Amino acid sequence: MGKVLIISYYWPPSGGAGVQRWLKLTKYMAYQNIEVHVLTVDPQKASYLAVDDSLTEDVHPAIHVHTTNSFEPINYYSKLVGKSNVPTAGFSNVDNANWKQKAVNFIRSNIFIPDPRKGWNRYAYKRALELINQFNIKHIITTSPPHSTQLIGLKLKQKLGNQMNWIVDFRDPWTDIYYYGLLQHTAWSHRINLNYEKAVVEKADHIIVVGPKTQASFLSKTNQQLEDKFSIITNGYDEEDFENVTVPEQLGDQFVVTYTGTMSNHYEPQIFFKALGRLINKYPDANILFRMVGMVSQDIKDYMLEHLGEATEFVSTVPHEEAIEYMLKSTVLLLILPRGEDIVPGKTFEYLAARKNVICIGAGRISSVLDECAAGKAFKREEEDAIFDYLELSLNNFLNGIPFVTSINALKKHSRAFQAQQVIDLCT
Repeated sequence: MGKVLIISYYWPPSGGAGVQRWLKLTKYMAYQNIEVHVLTVDPQKASYLAVDDSLTEDVHPAIHVHTTNSFEPINYYSKLVGKSNVPTAGFSNVDNANWKQKAVNFIRSNIFIPDPRKGWNRYAYKRALELINQFNIKHIITTSPPHSTQLIGLKLKQKLGNQMNWIVDFRDPWTDIYYYGLLQHTAWSHRINLNYEKAVVEKADHIIVVGPKTQASFLSKTNQQLEDKFSIITNGYDEEDFENVTVPEQLGDQFVVTYTGTMSNHYEPQIFFKALGRLINKYPDANILFRMVGMVSQDIKDYMLEHLGEATEFVSTVPHEEAIEYMLKSTVLLLILPRGEDIVPGKTFEYLAARKNVICIGAGRISSVLDECAAGKAFKREEEDAIFDYLELSLNNFLNGIPFVTSINALKKHSRAFQAQQVIDLCT
């Protein structure tokens, strides 16, 4: 393989889930003596959804990181309409009844196509060409979101042709993402998005996706038979993250259910809080706590308080290492899929690596992952009684000192070390 150039908008000190995948994969590629170059935006110019300075410590010292200037319209219109009206991760704060947010969404979708971070592209394209020539790099990987990053790879491919091996990594769907309908695209801007999406799928030399449904989404955008150039590399976990965290052996008598990340209205988690509220009412003497770590919409926050009362704790977004500490200090970890989405979210694998009991609201492929690892259970939103029964069983096991045991061997294929080797194999 020799050398590879990763083009990624999100890179430390950017925080959030989007940065984790290639931060970790590049580390293990570097462990294999691959010369890794990363092209990203200058943090002083970027418009990150979250910042986590602690992640910079996880960048392997052998990785060559190159940054460029960028034009970031989000930074300008956030000053005009207020930062709270700019969509956050997963569009958890979007309220199209708010005229400011509605205006922001319309501008975002119909002027900055495919997304507002496209202003980085002209700087990144120029620098990528320089790096490719300077270091004689053949393998180029572009990762998204933001999907505008894929247009950098498309332009490089159009110029360099067979001189480069272009690998596209889609961490999320493009026009099939669950919140796409909130973006208020006109027919014109939607058609442009579809054309971009199709061109990237057809021109890429290889495409990495996180699951079969994402693969099907992109294959549906072309009538060409391209199944052979797709590989599925799920999101994963870094064993080193869990080796470096110290958690007290005795966590006390508190039965803690924890959710980490973003929870928007589209997740529709109400059924879980109904069931947990029932559990709290049935066992008033039990020390039960629901801990929300991250961003949550106001509607859901109000619903939690209504059904759980004082048995709730809200923790704002924390550094990644601290998020893992919260996982490890929990009894049960809550996972929620947006309604209608058959996905396996990235944090699933860190939940599994924490070796805690996972309860997922939303069934599908996630069920087989949890079953394979003996890591918990997934429920449909209509199964309130079943969710309550499982919570009650978990509480009673906890109170009686019955440990929860997962299959650690089944987790290995989801480790970042294993997945980095899959990427290396695609580049040879």
